[in-house]
Amino acid sequence: MRALIVVPAMAAAITAGTVTAASAATGVPSGPPPSASDPGVWCVSTSGAKACFAEYGDRVWVKDTKKNGASAAATIKDDSSSSNWYRECFNRRGADGGWVRCNFNVPEYNKGVLWAVNKPFVGNSASTTIWTSII
Repeated sequence: MRALIVVPAMAAAITAGTVTAASAATGVPSGPPPSASDPGVWCVSTSGAKACFAEYGDRVWVKDTKKNGASAAATIKDDSSSSNWYRECFNRRGADGGWVRCNFNVPEYNKGVLWAVNKPFVGNSASTTIWTSII
């Protein structure tokens, strides 16, 4: 069972006695992310959403790519047993709204996962491995 305690701009989920640092934000309009061919930048796409993460500055971009009335989201989360964190960035601007960006603070030198999600929590999703600092 999972309980979610929401505090403005920060949330803590408690799962079986483990505290999870979590944060969710609605992204601010921005230009496109750096190229995925740049060092420290990862991108992933699914039908209806594209997401990118840049390890420098812990920045996340998300773009809604499908006119279906649903928002899109980018999620980054840990992929190791040494920490327990995740961050979500929502694009509620629609397919014509372009890119949005969220700035987060995440633990350095962690292996993680970047998800692109159409219709957050119920829609299409795809993921890729990321590093919060290039090792």
